[in-house]
Amino acid sequence: MKSLHLFLIFICITAAASASVDSIPAHLKNLKIPDFKILLVDSITNFYTENLDTGKNTLIMIFSPDCDHCQHQTEDIIKNIDAFKNTQIVMNTVLPFSQMKNFYETYQLQRFKNIVMGRDVLFFFSPYYRAQFTPYLALYNKKGELLYTNDGQVKIETLIAQLPKN
Repeated sequence: MKSLHLFLIFICITAAASASVDSIPAHLKNLKIPDFKILLVDSITNFYTENLDTGKNTLIMIFSPDCDHCQHQTEDIIKNIDAFKNTQIVMNTVLPFSQMKNFYETYQLQRFKNIVMGRDVLFFFSPYYRAQFTPYLALYNKKGELLYTNDGQVKIETLIAQLPKN
C-alpha cells in the first residue's frame, strides 16, 4: 500500500509539473514511439527503443505490480496472447525491482517471447504520456506510429480491436 501511495504522489507531481510546461502532451506532439530505456528484470540488461522489433506492432504498458487493474489487464492479455502474436509488449514500472520481479514470476511472463518487462529507472513514461492511472496503454503500429492510448484498464476486446490487421 505504501508503494501505491508513493506511486500516486509521483504521478500527481509529474502531472502537475508537465501541465505547467505545456498543454499538449509529448506523445501527441510526436506520434512516433519515443526513445526510452528500461532496466530488464535481470537488473543488468538495458532495453532501448532500438531493441524493438521493427516488424511488429508495439504495446507500451505502464503498470504497477500492486495494482488490481494492472493484474487483471495482464491476465486478459495472457489469456488472449495469440491475438498479440504480431505485437511486442513492453511493460514498465517505476516501483522497486523486487515487486516487479515478483509480478513477472507470478504471471510467468518469461513464457512469452513478445513480452519485455523492465523498470523505468529514468521515470520517463508517466510524464511523457501524462498517465493518470495504471495500467496506461499506448499502441503503435509497425511503422512506430501511435494508434491508440488508454489511461486505465480497458476491456480486452476493445484493445484487440485496436490492433492492426496484419
